[in-house]
Amino acid sequence: MRTLYSFLLLFVLLLSLASCKDNNQVDHKNSKPSLDEIFSDTTLNKTQKKQFLDSAYASIFTIQNDSLKNENLLEISYQYLKINDSLNFFHSNKAARNFSIKVEDSVGIAATYWDLAHFYHNYNREDSTYYYYNRAQRIYENLGDEYNSGRLLLNMAIIQKNIKDYTGSEVSTTNAITLLKPLNDYSQLYAAYNNLGIIFGELEQYDKALEYFNKGIKYLDKSGEVNRYSSVWNNMGVVYQESKRYKDALLYFEKAMEFDENIKTSDPELYAMILDNSAYVKLLTKDTTGIHKDFLEALEIRKNLNIKPGITINQLHLAKYYLEKRDSVTAINYALATKELALNTQNTRDYLSSLKFLLNTVKDSALNYSQEYIQINDSLQKRERAVRNKFARIRFETEGYISETKRLNDRILQTSLISAGLILIIILLYIISNQRAKNKLIKQKQTAKQEIYNLVIDQQKKFEEGRDTEKQYISRELHDGILGKLFGIRLNLDSLNEENDSQSKKERFKYIREIQKISDQIRLLSHRLNKTSLTNVNFETVLEELVKSQNAGKIKFHIDFKESINWDTIDNNIKINIYRVLQEAISNIHKHAKATEASIKFDKINDQLIISITDNGIGFYPEKTNNGIGLPNMYARVKKIKGKISIDSLGKNRKGTTIKLTVPLN
Repeated sequence: MRTLYSFLLLFVLLLSLASCKDNNQVDHKNSKPSLDEIFSDTTLNKTQKKQFLDSAYASIFTIQNDSLKNENLLEISYQYLKINDSLNFFHSNKAARNFSIKVEDSVGIAATYWDLAHFYHNYNREDSTYYYYNRAQRIYENLGDEYNSGRLLLNMAIIQKNIKDYTGSEVSTTNAITLLKPLNDYSQLYAAYNNLGIIFGELEQYDKALEYFNKGIKYLDKSGEVNRYSSVWNNMGVVYQESKRYKDALLYFEKAMEFDENIKTSDPELYAMILDNSAYVKLLTKDTTGIHKDFLEALEIRKNLNIKPGITINQLHLAKYYLEKRDSVTAINYALATKELALNTQNTRDYLSSLKFLLNTVKDSALNYSQEYIQINDSLQKRERAVRNKFARIRFETEGYISETKRLNDRILQTSLISAGLILIIILLYIISNQRAKNKLIKQKQTAKQEIYNLVIDQQKKFEEGRDTEKQYISRELHDGILGKLFGIRLNLDSLNEENDSQSKKERFKYIREIQKISDQIRLLSHRLNKTSLTNVNFETVLEELVKSQNAGKIKFHIDFKESINWDTIDNNIKINIYRVLQEAISNIHKHAKATEASIKFDKINDQLIISITDNGIGFYPEKTNNGIGLPNMYARVKKIKGKISIDSLGKNRKGTTIKLTVPLN
């Protein structure tokens, strides 16, 4: 049987976490199926439940899935808390927390703190309760979980109210409302305003208390939790009672009692509270009809439910009733019973109330009761003050830790930003330095290209100067030598013209005419040679010399210029790069084309210079040419002058390659 139950338990554990509520405090559980449902749907007693949990706890570490193991540890720990197995609860709670830390499950860590707070609350250890609520709340706050953070703040506020830290409770409740209101959690908002109502009732600000109770009712209307109306109306009745508006108090107690006709069975604890409160208000108004029966009924219910705080207050009311009836013996007996029970349960409030009643009733022992009252009251005040200080210290230390963490995070962020800034500055300086070096190199290259071009031009000018000098020399020789001799010959022939025979005349005239023709031709040649000057040296001449120098090989080069190209208006940088591209293209034709002829054509169309370089070689595949730097250099040079280059080659099985350059002149 036990094995069967154990397997059943383990199966359920794989499903999810548990769900449960406390009348005054809320825990961390959600609404998923849990062991609560299994346990409530069976006739299992506490011993059987403990056996199941022990078996499950022993088997939990065989689960391989860390996430599942973590959920199950949290569930088992919570169930130990539910059956009041303190020892196993502490062990399993610590194990669950350690495993949550191991798997970095912040929600699981917060849940273990929440359960610890719940445990200490059950034993009225309010300082420890507050401490662990605070630790859980900070985790949820850091996770941005406003819902659970708000619920925990409300729990902390209730604890603060219980130890009469009303200011702290008001602040915590207000902070909880701030988080919960945007979430429209009407149930928790009702509880928050209900707590504010109780706080201001204790502070004797009764109108403010009623205002908060009414706000709570508005949220209760929206929540649809109709079973809670009787509770809030009872609270409002107590406020009216404390403010001595007894008629209104009775109306609210009656309203609370009549709202649920089955309240005696559905919520016997609340029924006994309302019954006792209503009877006490009637006692205060001197209406004692039927109230003795009501007091006794309420007391019997509370004893059956073992609600010890309710028993003590109920017995005090009976003591006051019997004193009103002048039965001082019975009154004193009830007061003494209250004093003893309050002492055993550490219920200081009712203990002081019983002492106050006795010192006013038992005249013989009034001094002793008075001294004890003063001593206990002072001790209580010191304890409450110490607890409030402890709560404040917990908040201060937590906030100090958060502030220190924030300060360290800010410092880390500041250091990171400074470091990032320095790295960025170094990178920028490197980029600027590198760019300057590149610009300097580019400038040096441009200067070198310009110097190369100027050297080519100077060399060509010197060549032309030498050629012009030679032309002038030839011109002088023709003019001064040959023409002079021919002139002498013509004179001699003229002298021979004295011969009168017709044949001689014809011959002489014929020679003279031939000599004149030669003279005219020489004179014309002399004039043409003498017209050549340096002003005619231009870029076309440089290119012609480049092509002419290549015709010495097996390949015959042709060059063709359109008359519309005015090279003097074209930028030298463009001419330098064109010269280098042609030089590279001619070199490639010699090395690779196996051509016999090649032509270079220049044309100008719409402010664009068009250059075509064509050969009748074997061709190649430009896209498959990976080695060498010739083609990349040609592309780079054309790109520098913002031009375009295209290569049309028919491949190895056909002939011919055409390189076309298009260069904008504007």
